[in-house]
Amino acid sequence: MKNPFKRQAKIQPAEKTINTYSAYLRDYIADIWDGSKFAGSFGATKLFECVDYWTLRKRSQQLFTENHYARGVIRRLLRNEIFTGLIPDANVKPEIIWPEMKPEAREDLGVEYSEKLTNLFNLYGSQKNIFDFKQKKTFAEFQEMVRFETLICGDGIIISRINPVTKLPYWDFVNGDHIKTPMNYKLREGHRIVHGVELDKYDRQVAFHIETVKEDTVVSERIPVRGEKSGRNIAWMVYGSETRVDDVRGEPLLACILYMLKELDRYRDAETRAAVVNAMLAMYVTRGTASPIGSRPTAGLTKLQTLDPTEPFNGDTTGAPKPRKEFSVMNPGTVFDDLAPGETINSFDTKRPNVNYQAFENAIIDGISWALEIPPEILRLKFQSNYSASRQANNEFQVYLDYQVKQNARRFCQPIYEEFVIQAALSGMVTLPEFIPSLVDLTKWDLKAAWLDCVWSGLSRPSVDPQKEVHASQSALDAGLTTYDNECRKTCGLSFRQVMQKRKREEEYMKQIGFVPHANEDNNGKPAYPVDPQEPEEDSGASEE
Repeated sequence: MKNPFKRQAKIQPAEKTINTYSAYLRDYIADIWDGSKFAGSFGATKLFECVDYWTLRKRSQQLFTENHYARGVIRRLLRNEIFTGLIPDANVKPEIIWPEMKPEAREDLGVEYSEKLTNLFNLYGSQKNIFDFKQKKTFAEFQEMVRFETLICGDGIIISRINPVTKLPYWDFVNGDHIKTPMNYKLREGHRIVHGVELDKYDRQVAFHIETVKEDTVVSERIPVRGEKSGRNIAWMVYGSETRVDDVRGEPLLACILYMLKELDRYRDAETRAAVVNAMLAMYVTRGTASPIGSRPTAGLTKLQTLDPTEPFNGDTTGAPKPRKEFSVMNPGTVFDDLAPGETINSFDTKRPNVNYQAFENAIIDGISWALEIPPEILRLKFQSNYSASRQANNEFQVYLDYQVKQNARRFCQPIYEEFVIQAALSGMVTLPEFIPSLVDLTKWDLKAAWLDCVWSGLSRPSVDPQKEVHASQSALDAGLTTYDNECRKTCGLSFRQVMQKRKREEEYMKQIGFVPHANEDNNGKPAYPVDPQEPEEDSGASEE
């Protein structure tokens, strides 16, 4: 009896083998739906596998230099995304590092280490000669530079170099213009170079090739992504806008609107020049059939005389001013009294700039705003008097900012923080229990992540009406419709846990200095909370003899 569960090997007949060439023709040549309503309606199909990154970067740089629309877009994003720099707040996870300890003890220990790492990194980032390889920028200024360059040029790389004195990393940034494929370079087996980025056989970035000029000679330097022995980050690429999964280089933020911005600027220049040229025509003369030919009714204007500008005025109004033929003015109230019959003086109506220019400009800016995810009110800095409309525009832009702040933190802030903590622990500057072994033991990845966790906060943009927003949050909390953590993040950008930890430290400090905040007072202005009976009472000023 045959076993029904036993698999039987089947041989595919030769005549049923699929012809891959016919499948290729079916996939790419057959008359199938390609997005066009009728033949040729979509237009030419462009292959974006070959992108002229060099031209895109140069045109974006040119627009930022001479186009006020492009400059306004970049500056508006920088002021809201980076502001004065993203603020780090170390968030050590004590429940993972010390699982055997009591909750209260490990929570206090986590707060202590978090505050220590935060303060240490802030001090490190505030010193230009310690943080910056070129010794020019602090960490906050470095963030602004990186975001500014990547928005205009599309990408760039951050390089970690070890300071031989402090043993800490100090940081260098290379603009995307300098990342180029070298002329002569022997690649490793299985590697390839795409636009200056070296990839391995799995298409992972393994090195960047930087073109520099040393002693009037163009040389190429290879910067590896990770150390061959340590596996730590040495360099990584930062992008200014979204990239697809197969993209190696980044495009400037303005890449898709370069032409639109250029033409809009030309239109504005043309209208401005036309208005100036037309304004030079002060008036014109219309003549009837009875007016004599060759009459010049404005010729008498050259006979007007004025004071000699080289002769000082001494206050004497009785003497006649000295005539000066080469200077003549037409004072207010001048009347033409030599018009011939049939002649009329008319002012020139320029009709420039075009009365429809403002509407056209607004339409183009609305399209640019749509592409850049910036509400038109934010981009133009013009808000409606309607509270709901202004609030909605502010909320929409806040969605973009919340996302972008996290992206900026992930792309270049968090890696810098992690490398600093690692190097500080290795150099003995700070002692973190069980942290160094987790750097080499992959099975302790959770312990490493628990030590390196950090929360980054950007600009807490004020709401349109803060009082209404706070009352709305309070009502939602009272009704049980939201959480304290959610409302804290909306109001100040911090989690509820961080707010409470900071407030706890503030309350302890206020208690030490004897300051009672208004929130802790009763209706009579006195402390609402009882004084600790174990504390000594204040001296009333009387003393025993």
